[in-house]
Amino acid sequence: MTAKQDALQEIISIARLHNLNAEDITRALSDKKESAVQESGGILSRLFGYIGGILVFAGICILIGQMWDDFDSYTRVVVTLGTGFSAYLFGLAAIGHEKFDRAATPLLLIAALFQPTGIFVMLDEFSRGGKPEHGILFMAGTMLLQQGLTFWQKRRTTLAFTSIVFGGIFFVTLMDMYEIDADMIGLCTGASLMLISWSLSQSPHRSIAAPWYFVGSVATLVSFGDMVRDTAAEPLFLGLSAFFIFLSTRARSRTLLLVGTVAMLCYIGYFTGKHFGDSLGWPLVLILSGSAFIGLGALALRINAKYIRAEKPAA
Repeated sequence: MTAKQDALQEIISIARLHNLNAEDITRALSDKKESAVQESGGILSRLFGYIGGILVFAGICILIGQMWDDFDSYTRVVVTLGTGFSAYLFGLAAIGHEKFDRAATPLLLIAALFQPTGIFVMLDEFSRGGKPEHGILFMAGTMLLQQGLTFWQKRRTTLAFTSIVFGGIFFVTLMDMYEIDADMIGLCTGASLMLISWSLSQSPHRSIAAPWYFVGSVATLVSFGDMVRDTAAEPLFLGLSAFFIFLSTRARSRTLLLVGTVAMLCYIGYFTGKHFGDSLGWPLVLILSGSAFIGLGALALRINAKYIRAEKPAA
């Protein structure tokens, strides 16, 4: 398959994801001037929206911090949880609005920061003891329910991201409360995030697949490496790294390619240092290891050029 055919397949996939027809594509291609104006205007609008959201968030935080000692318990809850919930409502109102849709993302992010803070403040002010894990579980469960249901209704990428964050906090905390081994928690969480990232990469929310591919793959490799270290199964880590490189060609993800390649190089360096560091052949081992590193680097570049770059991935 040529690069042109690959590009056409990518266009077809994007058109299907966003319900675009041939007329929409033809109209966009025919009016290049209008498309350029809309693209530049959209970038500026998004930039100003993010800057405005950062300034609003910073101003609210500074104001609350300056007056915190003067607030009573109810006021502390109102200025944190109330502010976050208000931002959440304003964000919902802005979604789909012709003039204010760009403001929805910063408002939803502010809400996702203030509401958990407000829940913790409420628990700290009014709770009567209990384990901290219960408070984290309550916060994460409440936010997961809110963000998940809102995402199901609005299909906003920002809400998909926050739902994954709070879902991860909830299930990691729950598994820790049941005293599951930390490496097993990391392995299960990492594998789950990678499956979620795979689904995201095949959806209109593919823009957030890359960071979750990174978090999931790193968590999986670190946890698996700790589990098999100094055991007969230790070489399986090398196999898992190779599997991630192979998976990067199927998922067309540079993130997985990077993580898999770095993990393989690190394991080769660790293995040679552990078993050949004190031998007379150590200089030769270093030369062989360096050659292997160069070869793996060249292989990674070839994989990227042949299987990933031609497909113009989102991850």
